This record gives sequence, structure tokens and C-alpha cells, in this order.
Amino acid sequence: MPRYLKVIFSLMLAVYLVVALTMTAMEADTQQCRAFEITVEDVDGTAGARSFVTSAELARELDSLPAKATGMALANINTQSIRKHLLSLDKIEDAEVLRLTDGTVRIKATPIIPVARVFEPGRSYYINRAGKQVSADARYHKDVPIIEGSFNYPDSTFTPASLLPLLGYIASDSVWNSFISMIKVKSPTDIILVPVIREHVINIGSPSNFDDKFARLRKFYTEVLPQQGWEKYDTLSLKWRGQLVASKRRRGPQKVNVVNYDDDEAVDMGTMLAGEGVAPGQTMPGVKAHSEKPIPARVRPVSSSDGNSPKPSPTAVAQKKQTQKSE
Repeated sequence: MPRYLKVIFSLMLAVYLVVALTMTAMEADTQQCRAFEITVEDVDGTAGARSFVTSAELARELDSLPAKATGMALANINTQSIRKHLLSLDKIEDAEVLRLTDGTVRIKATPIIPVARVFEPGRSYYINRAGKQVSADARYHKDVPIIEGSFNYPDSTFTPASLLPLLGYIASDSVWNSFISMIKVKSPTDIILVPVIREHVINIGSPSNFDDKFARLRKFYTEVLPQQGWEKYDTLSLKWRGQLVASKRRRGPQKVNVVNYDDDEAVDMGTMLAGEGVAPGQTMPGVKAHSEKPIPARVRPVSSSDGNSPKPSPTAVAQKKQTQKSE
């Protein structure tokens, strides 16, 4: 085919495409909306699963549009404006708004995919990979890592999103992912990891140099702790380059609560001791003993038949002499 024929054919094809697309667009603008559909995809991509948002909630966010869309001209339904509004919601990760050739307006929304739950003083919320926040709702719960602390630091860009690389590193290792239970924030340079074994905590300093820090930590776990015992240290610090500083556990003496009695409540020791002439079971002389036993009387010695009688007491001898003198 001559070259000039190819050029003419290409020009005719381009004109045809322009005219066809223009006519299609004009027809689409005059076409009426036949249906308005909203679907919510869960994290795994399956529609209709329980998530942070439902189709009914999104319909309410769009006011009266879903109810009155049927019968409207498709040209009057601004899909870009709808998508922008949905993305402004804290519960939405992504949204897609399409006008189909059969006159259907279809919305596919992906709710926020939480990667961590943050507990700050007075509030709690989830964050996604981009650091977008959504308030925690009792209706929904996601089993995600926990971050606890305050992020109100003046002149600092440190936010919960600053810890996302650390969370990703932990999640990528099956050992650390099952070993670390939560993250506590004391300051941007004091990030504390709390293991599931609650005998110690790990201070990794700033969230950086993960390969080096976790390599040192792994070596300490495999070579030192088996010899020293898991209860010997309370803090493992990886803040300093090339080092792991382990602080020994300090346990002070156990405190014993001492009960101090007031003077008027002091125990009278006299009531605990038997007084003179008080039989066992009595509290006062002359009162019948509770044991029903009389006070033992002094028994006078009786002479034995073999003549070995006990020696009389001086009192008995004096009484005998006085009797003999009076006779």
C-alpha cells in the first residue's frame, strides 16, 4: 500500500474515533441513572463483611442522593465530587465511583485498614498505613498492635505514624511478631517494647537501625539470658550504637504493715495473767471458776509407817509449842 494511503487511512480512523467518543459522551450525558449501588469491601477484598463502615452509613453520608439518583441524568451526578467526599471520611481507606454503560452508578468503598491502635491520655483511635486516624468504636474491634503514650511534643514531627516502620519490621519477623506485645512511648528517643514475657522491657531508643538493634537483642537472648536467667534484668537498652546495656533488677525489702495501737486501746496484760488466789478459769478472786474446779488447798503431810516422815515446817513446830505451853 502506498505511503500516502496509509496516512489518509490513519487520519480517517482518528476522525472516526473522535466523533464516536463525542457521540458516546453526549449519549451518556443524556442517559438517565437506572440504579445507585454502594458496596463495601473488607480488608481481604470480600464484599459485605463486617468492617468499620457499612453501605447504609455511606448512604447517609451522601444525604438524599442515593434515594433520588434513580431517574436523574447521569450528567448531573458528579462522580469525582462523590469520591472526594468519601475519601474525606476518617473511616474510608479508598473509594471508587463509576458510571456504567447500563446507567448504573456504582460505588466501591474500602474501609480503613488499621495497622495499630493508639492509646493517648483521654482518647483512643486506630491508624492506617498512611497515619490516617479513626476514632475507636465499641462496635468494631481489630486485633492490631498497641501503642501507648503521648505525642504532644512541642516543635516535633513525632507522631504515631513515626512508629509504622518499626511495626512493619516487627510484623515481618515471625519471632518478634509473636514476642512483642505492645509499644510504649516515653519520648521520641525512648521507645519501649514490652515482651509477652513480663520480666523485662526493651528500650530501643529512636525508631531506626532496626537490623543492628534487633541483631544485638537476638544475640543477648540466645547467649546471655539462658546463663543469667530471665528474671535477673528489668531493662535492656539498645539506645547506644553497638551496645546492649542490661540493668539488673532491684528489689527492695518487703514492706510489712505495722499496726499501732492507741494508749486507750492497749491490751491490759493484767487480765491475761492469773492473780494471787485465782484458780484457772477465774478472772477475779472469789468468783467461781469456769472450770468448776476449786482452788487446790494445802495438804498436810502424813507420817509414813517406816518412820521416814517429812520434816515439819517451822510454822507447824511453832504452833505445836504454843499449844503445849497453853496446856
